[in-house]
Amino acid sequence: MKKPAKPKDRQHITALAKGLQVLQCFTTSNPEMGISELARATGMPQPTVWRICHTLQDLGFLVQTPGRTTLRPGIPVLSLGYAVLAGLPIADMALPHMQTIASQYEGAVSLGAPDGLNMVYLQRCQGSAIILADLRVGSRVPMATSATGWAYLAGLALDEREKTMRDIGKALGRQWDDVKPRLMEALVQFEKNGFIVSKGSLHPRINSVAVPLVSADASTVLSISSGGISDIFNASKLTKIGEELKALAHKLMPVLSSSVPSPAIRSRL
Repeated sequence: MKKPAKPKDRQHITALAKGLQVLQCFTTSNPEMGISELARATGMPQPTVWRICHTLQDLGFLVQTPGRTTLRPGIPVLSLGYAVLAGLPIADMALPHMQTIASQYEGAVSLGAPDGLNMVYLQRCQGSAIILADLRVGSRVPMATSATGWAYLAGLALDEREKTMRDIGKALGRQWDDVKPRLMEALVQFEKNGFIVSKGSLHPRINSVAVPLVSADASTVLSISSGGISDIFNASKLTKIGEELKALAHKLMPVLSSSVPSPAIRSRL
């Protein structure tokens, strides 16, 4: 039997959503992109992307790279980012605790929030230069292959987790067959230990550990993760850091409940 079509949300402004989708294509690893690249990344027709980019340029949200045909985000995008961080005091309150762990264990510690099927870093600090230095506040990592993403999934209610994992599976296609068993094993271990361990899933030489950070009413889920080179971040160290992160999440939970206004950033495209 054919499933009934999902009713359209008349409050949903498709043009605005497409414009935001274009802006989300720009990352620290892809700070400049051309129209054809954006069309491929979004799956939208090139003429549509061109019109969207033209409008965003008129508003200053995109600017042309000097001497090139590519575009990059403009200053108004940066100001929006600062406004987000200003509205999330938990990022500032978590920083000294995160830095203590980062310095003690010579790794990186990050506070992540969901952004579609990615995780975006709201806060990040380093205790050693021998890590992925290109990841910083505002960087995005895949939810499907990062410890911070796995911890976020672990913190969701079961029905929401299953829905999100179905969305990830659709997005990854055949790659999901390789990713899913590792993720499922990590979730099983989380039930035993209270933290997620990921060895080489995001980068072959990086091991990570992460915990969910869940508000008291379970309406908001973030994650705290720590990672470092695999030679140093062995099983014993990952366990020690995992316990430290669990204690930090417990300490930050009351702050999260009073400071974060929305549970997640969901893509509706």
